[in-house]
Amino acid sequence: MSKLPETGPSLMRRIRYNERQALRQAQSSSFNRSGISVTGEGVSTVDGSLILQPASITATEMALAAVTAPALADGSVGYAALVAPTLPAAVNLTATAFAPTSTWAEVVGVDLTVPTDVTRLLVTASAWVYAVNNTASADDLNARVSLGLVDGQAFLTPLPVAGYNTISAGLATLAEFLTPGSTLRLLASAKTTTGTFTTDPANTATLTASLTWLR
Repeated sequence: MSKLPETGPSLMRRIRYNERQALRQAQSSSFNRSGISVTGEGVSTVDGSLILQPASITATEMALAAVTAPALADGSVGYAALVAPTLPAAVNLTATAFAPTSTWAEVVGVDLTVPTDVTRLLVTASAWVYAVNNTASADDLNARVSLGLVDGQAFLTPLPVAGYNTISAGLATLAEFLTPGSTLRLLASAKTTTGTFTTDPANTATLTASLTWLR
């Protein structure tokens, strides 16, 4: 009576080999190594960093409450930063009746408070300064725009005795590493070259600026 060859052990070895191969392939896949896993119905968890490419997500594509603060680890970007990465604002101020001296002094300005979750500020500002030389000597009127410790280019216009004119100046800068809740002073300042003008009600300074707060 013939005897069939034994196949049981060989088949089990083949099954275990195939299982190891399948596990190896699964562990080597990009998705498996991404740290993304489904932890509940409609819930995905990222173990590591989630990097969004530029324009990969917009406010109109993200439903309200799709990302909530409790679902994000400490130090992660907040929901508000995802749906509104920029906060636009504007400044338009006018001051009068100042007296320029031979040292830089603010003639018009405003404190800017850094909003929550914001770390950068893009500023484009312009100033126009008008003054009357009511001294006994010809002089110059100088003007510049500053944000915090950053000064823009200074410009001047000559003023004869009893002369008057308007000088403009501007500033474009990006302030970084800001602390939410802190303040930055945006201002226009003016000075003469040598003398001290007395206060004149006609002296006028206007400061305008376009602000873009960046999260």
